[in-house]
Amino acid sequence: MRDEQVRRYARHILLPDVGGLGQTALMVASARVTVDGEPSAAMVAATFMAAGGVGTLVVHGASEAQRAALAAHGPDTQIIDRGDAKELEVAEIPAWWPSAEGDATALAFWRGASAATRWMSAIANR
Repeated sequence: MRDEQVRRYARHILLPDVGGLGQTALMVASARVTVDGEPSAAMVAATFMAAGGVGTLVVHGASEAQRAALAAHGPDTQIIDRGDAKELEVAEIPAWWPSAEGDATALAFWRGASAATRWMSAIANR
């Protein structure tokens, strides 16, 4: 890792479950995300993964503006349109989630964040 990467990912490196080797594993990993509308849990997950330093994000169905936003969150992440990376699984709606109207954005954020966290922890803890 370069010095600016060590500074950027210092919080991840300090975590005992990630560390330097885990962050390095994330930086060489690749994930495939299919964006299917707004609000999109997959887009939130892709944002988390780009900010977390995932090496390659293969994004299907995203507009140029969405890909530019991902690139702004993850300067070390290569964002491409096609690939053979493992598909990211976004969690279903949990049973305890309140079913009030207007919470679609909050639900998308919860699903995206939990999917990104599960995926990144599995890669970092190999």
